[in-house]
Amino acid sequence: MPAIFSKIDLHSHSTASDGAFTPEALVQRAISRGLTHLALTDHDCVLGIDRAKKEAEGKLELIPGAELSTTWNNEQIHVAALFIDKDAPALQEYLKGQRVLRIQRAQEIGDKLDKQGFTDSYNECVKRAGEGASITRGNYARYIVEMGRAQTNEDAFEYYLKKGKCCYVKTNWPDISVAVDAILKSGGIPVLAHPKRYSLTNTKLRSLMEYFKDCGGLGIEVASSQQKPADHEYLCELCKKYDFLASLGSDFHNIGPYRELGLNLSIPDDLKKVWETSQAKEYHFI
Repeated sequence: MPAIFSKIDLHSHSTASDGAFTPEALVQRAISRGLTHLALTDHDCVLGIDRAKKEAEGKLELIPGAELSTTWNNEQIHVAALFIDKDAPALQEYLKGQRVLRIQRAQEIGDKLDKQGFTDSYNECVKRAGEGASITRGNYARYIVEMGRAQTNEDAFEYYLKKGKCCYVKTNWPDISVAVDAILKSGGIPVLAHPKRYSLTNTKLRSLMEYFKDCGGLGIEVASSQQKPADHEYLCELCKKYDFLASLGSDFHNIGPYRELGLNLSIPDDLKKVWETSQAKEYHFI
């Protein structure tokens, strides 16, 4: 089956969080791939947006965004914030709290890795990521690979970082409702990110969507690069059932198998897209 390519990708990461490309390099890759619209959605961080916008000027529409970590029913859930005013007080207040939580978690993960034979892990990751970057498990995964203790980022998660492993640290992220409120107050669209990636039964996934809707959530990602066709079809059904806006995004961090900007992303014509809204008008989708 031939790969599907979209010129719109509304979920990507740069070195401002755990992506491998600088904001400028990410934009250049998007342009080389033929994209017309790209959302930068770093984890709990908007520091890369101005750099990406400057690089994209006149060549690509750069949509300001972020991927916010939240909690629902004791599960970590990600909410993509699209078309935001990154300087809005409510959003900045939310991100300030997230930064405190992320630093605490990153330090705890570093301490656990040091007990496994690594050296000064936290500071090494900070040094590699750069000043102000949001340190995530993805940063640690790359560090573990660099140190020769795993062959791939996936292996690093499997051996050390995923839930239940020796260096996993549980974090009490804010409830989804808090993130949704901050996004709405910043003029943005709250979108449930990669819904089929969570370890939820279909019944629990529907409960999550009902709660998200009740909180003011407006959209869901129905397409991502590493998604099974059956999952795409099911999410499109749920999108219609709950009257959500449809979004799509590769969740690009680095080049890899089935990991590429714009790859395998599509939305059926009968679903209303996030870019068919007043928030998106200035970004010239049509």
